[in-house]
Amino acid sequence: MLAGAGLVTLELLAGGELWLLLAGLAAVLVGVAALAGVDSVALQLLIFSLLGGSVYLVKSRLLPASGRPDAGTPTLVGELGVAVTEIAPGKVGTAELRGTSWTARCAGDRAMAPGTGVRVVWVEGVSLYVEPE
Repeated sequence: MLAGAGLVTLELLAGGELWLLLAGLAAVLVGVAALAGVDSVALQLLIFSLLGGSVYLVKSRLLPASGRPDAGTPTLVGELGVAVTEIAPGKVGTAELRGTSWTARCAGDRAMAPGTGVRVVWVEGVSLYVEPE
């Protein structure tokens, strides 16, 4: 139970993705089971594994991923950049934003010539969907 409480505390301090919190809760529940008379270490490990697996499935299926590789990209929506190459409807081009070249796709029906100011409408993976500024 102490290990579970420690994991819960670490999660609350770190403010991460809830993995430590969920593992901590599973550990606390195993501690409760031990207090209730489950003395077998093998059974306690089985309970922890089942709880951990269930928690993993629930978190990975129901809660959105933080998207660590793309963690900063949602903040790009609304940002202004410049078309480096032509960005035509249905075509892939390049835009520069924050000093970095990005794959850019046209979000509307108007082509953007090189040098045109663009606004990020949405981000998908490492591609920006842009429209003329």
